[in-house]
Order: sequence, then structure tokens, then C-alpha cells
Amino acid sequence: MLALAFTAVAQDLKPLPLIEQCPALATDGPGDETFTKQVAALADPNPTRRAEAARALGGSCRKSAVDPLIDLIKDSDMDVRVAAIESLGRLGDDDAVQSLADLIFADRQPRLLLALIRCLASFKTFKAKNWVVNGIANPNGADISDAEDMRVRCIAILTMNTLKDVSHSRKSILFLNPLLNSSHPSTRELAEKTMYALSETRNGPTELIALVKQSNDPHLRKWTVEWIGRLKIEKARELLETTAVSDSDPQVRAAAAVALKSVESRK
Repeated sequence: MLALAFTAVAQDLKPLPLIEQCPALATDGPGDETFTKQVAALADPNPTRRAEAARALGGSCRKSAVDPLIDLIKDSDMDVRVAAIESLGRLGDDDAVQSLADLIFADRQPRLLLALIRCLASFKTFKAKNWVVNGIANPNGADISDAEDMRVRCIAILTMNTLKDVSHSRKSILFLNPLLNSSHPSTRELAEKTMYALSETRNGPTELIALVKQSNDPHLRKWTVEWIGRLKIEKARELLETTAVSDSDPQVRAAAAVALKSVESRK
């Protein structure tokens, strides 16, 4: 039963789609009658109605919807909280970022964290995306033992590698390095599956290539070229050819030669 449960966790490992944000927020007054009713519905005793109102406010694209939704992210009902988080992602107002970030540390429930990943990654600012990387993905040196916790971190890593803003992509990938050697089999498996999934992301292959070019650490270069070989990254062929003959470290040169053969076998 546990094995089947873990398999389900491991299979559902892919980046989250971003939320399309409002082009701009209206700042005019309290809004029309419909808007006023939607705000009032956030206090409805029925959680379904609160969630519906939260989603409607996200679509209002009004600055005045931000504070009521911030109040709602601590609702007693999980569906309501997720709806409020997603709507704040839709509004994209920077005033909400710190409250969303505080929630990362106040409540580590996987569903809530997944909503926060999608929400914060959708913001335009470095600060919001940084919370996904350092607040959710980063293991901070810990050997993660819980498979669901590890899955959330892996999804955060994959999501950050789909963004046009590449500021956080490489750091996210490097979190996987020690976790591939975890003492927990489920953690190792999820880390490995995430490495393979990176090959299908916008930034993963490019960041691995850049690591080989820019890292002064031969151990990191060796690890990276080995993964380039396992992922059969075709656009790394020229880099591997160069690395196999000119890297300063013989172990890196040898690993690059093996990786090059792996890439060539893709044909």
C-alpha cells in the first residue's frame, strides 16, 4: 500500500502552470454593487460561497480586492484558502507578497504550498519568486524524509525552470545534488525523476550546460556532465567535445567523454 502511494506521488511530478495576471489593477474607489457583494460574501458561513467570492474577486482586477483576499488566506477551509491564494496570484499586487510568504512558514500542508508555488511564481518581481526557491524548494541542508514534502520541493524546482526569468533556475537545480544521495529511497527517487523531468523544461538543459562552463568546482562539473549524458542533451554535444579534451580535471574529461557517447547514441 505504501509503495503504491509513493508511486502515485512520484508520477505526479511536473511544473505547475502559471496564473495569468491582470494587466493592471483598477484603483477607483470601493467598486460597483457586484464587487461590494463579492467582498461581503467572503464572510458567508458557507465555504463554497466564500471560495466562489474569492475567485470572483481575483477576476475583478481591482486593487481594493487585495486586502480582503489577504485576510482570507487564513480561512478555516482549505478550498477557500487556495481560492484566495490563486486570486492574489491573478491580481499580482506586490502588497500581497509578504503575507503569502508568511504562510509558507505558518502552514506546510502540501496543497497549500502547491498553491503558493503557482501564485508566487506568477508574480513579476524577484522577491516573490525568491520565496518559492528559498522558502519552499530549498532543503537548507536537511535530508528530506517525507515523500510528499520532497514532491512539493521538486515541483517548485521544475516550475522555476519553466520561467522566462532564469534568475532562480540554476540555484533550484543545485538543491537536487545532495538529495540524490539521500539516505531515504523515496527522496533519492524523486530527486532522480526531477532531474529527468528537467530535460523537458525551458531552462533545465541550458542551466546544466552553463554549470559546466562556469563552475570552478570539478566535482560539480563532473556531476553535471554525467547528468547531461544521462539526459542525452543534444545541444550540449559541442560542450562535451571540448570538455572531454580540455577540462583541467581528468575525471571531468573522462566523464565528458562518456556523456558524449551517450548523447551520440541518441541518434
